[in-house]
Amino acid sequence: MKAKIKKLIKKYRKTEPIEQDIVITDNGHNNTIDIEDTSCFKASQIVINGNNNQVNIAKNRVIRGLSVVINGNNKSFIIDGGVRNIVNLKFESIRGSNQEVRIGKNFSCGGLQIRMNDGDERCFIGDDCLFSWDIKIRTSDGHSIVDLDTNKAVNLPEDVLIGDRVWCCEEVSFLKGSRIANDCVIGTRALITKSFTNSNVVIAGSPAKIVKHNIGWHRDMPYLHNEKQY
Repeated sequence: MKAKIKKLIKKYRKTEPIEQDIVITDNGHNNTIDIEDTSCFKASQIVINGNNNQVNIAKNRVIRGLSVVINGNNKSFIIDGGVRNIVNLKFESIRGSNQEVRIGKNFSCGGLQIRMNDGDERCFIGDDCLFSWDIKIRTSDGHSIVDLDTNKAVNLPEDVLIGDRVWCCEEVSFLKGSRIANDCVIGTRALITKSFTNSNVVIAGSPAKIVKHNIGWHRDMPYLHNEKQY
């Protein structure tokens, strides 16, 4: 075991809880786990079964219920720093290699599950994003749809790319190939299946489409926002 924990602790056994209530299990070689020493974790875990993987987690206000499970090699999972709470963020990469997840600054969520089943795809979430609960991101379908003429799978994995300042309401699903531009709002139970290149729009429905243009959003409640008159 050669995982490196920057600042947080100097040594740990294969499975050992540490001060911030996070359990780290490293069943591989040359894995790097870099966590800010002042981070506040609750009921969290990191499990790595493979080699040459990287987990970087910067300081956020509170990280509760984090679960990172990496099977395979040459994968990375990065959370940038911020002042928000990250709750029930689950990442599972069970097959493939060279996959990459990056979550930007000041991210907050109530429940997000990212799953990578295949290939070498990426999942990027930009800065200042607000995610509600029961949100799912899938970069692969998990099983093959086969062209009978060629006997080749036609539903290969694809990246999921989400821009800066995206507010995602509850129970939204992002499927492979989803792309969201900056400053958008995703409505409750939307099913995102394609690329949306327009900024400042509301996207809703199943399958999702643009339902309103020329919008921005703010973390304040609507009535309070109008009282403040930004």
